Amino acid sequence: MSVVAKKMMMASAATVGGGSYLAVTHSTFGGSPGFTLLDHTTPGSLSFAASYTLAGTGLSTDFSPDGNYIAVGFTSSPYFTLLDHTTPGSLSFAASYTLSFSASTVEFSPDGNYITMGVLFPSPTFTLLDHTTPGSVSLAATYASAGTTYSASFSPDGNYIAIGTGSSPRFALLDHTTPGSVSLATTYTASHPCRSTDFSPDGNYIAVGTESGSTSFLLLDHTTPGSVSLATTYSLAAESRTVAFSPDGNYIAVASNGSPYFTLLDHTTPGSVSLATTYTLASIAFSSGEGKNIFTPDGNYIAVGTFGTPYVTLLDHTTPGSLSLAATYVVAGSGAEGVSFSPI
Repeated sequence: MSVVAKKMMMASAATVGGGSYLAVTHSTFGGSPGFTLLDHTTPGSLSFAASYTLAGTGLSTDFSPDGNYIAVGFTSSPYFTLLDHTTPGSLSFAASYTLSFSASTVEFSPDGNYITMGVLFPSPTFTLLDHTTPGSVSLAATYASAGTTYSASFSPDGNYIAIGTGSSPRFALLDHTTPGSVSLATTYTASHPCRSTDFSPDGNYIAVGTESGSTSFLLLDHTTPGSVSLATTYSLAAESRTVAFSPDGNYIAVASNGSPYFTLLDHTTPGSVSLATTYTLASIAFSSGEGKNIFTPDGNYIAVGTFGTPYVTLLDHTTPGSLSLAATYVVAGSGAEGVSFSPI
């Protein structure tokens, strides 16, 4: 398919909603394969499309911007696999990369040329892979972040990477203005480990989920590129496991490890947050740290992975600011660690 045809197809898909497939990484305890691809071509429903057997429990996943590849991080060597999805709904091996330990988070750059990876330990716990040749990966850069890197998210223009870590200062903004290289832009000292990060669609704000109930959600101001300051906080009943902006930036999804497990925050006034609604899941929300694509591209649905059955929950957000159950799906194993919708 030509580049022009590909772009036309993507534009057309975006018009009707996109999110035709949902990638799910999950535990292998109780059964393989560790990665399942679900069909969402009928909006609001989930069915089996394909699976891929990983060497260990799947932790994190993300689609490339064109939907042709899926990055997957997991718990056993080589810890990272790139899957081929050039035939929609099917999976095959594209490449792997051997890390020092489990890949807790993975995310493609907006142009698809790079992939961020957070590594649980040892240092350096941040790795940037080169994907300028589609379907192949090589080392671009590393960064010695403070402790475990739980989350690593690109800004919409790809110039910065927000990382959440386990040790002080617990949040760092990396400069990626020279593609393929990283350097420290600034830090923000959070009181507790930062488990998840996500930029607003305009890049002006960064949502951060932490392990503290009293300040389990931070909103950082990034209106001056390369710098951050506190915009506001929001207190949840428990630590935040995943934060994600809606495609229009008006809402922020927050999945946590305490009841009701899922909170939708209102961000219609940029820089401020208030409660929109909550949804009580069956168990702890256990989605991966990046969280970028848990909304469908049109914002109508939200996917959440949980520790207990039914493991994958699809929420209806067709009425902005409200939530209702659309569908559930039980994957093999014993818990969904990460979810990501395809862009088309």
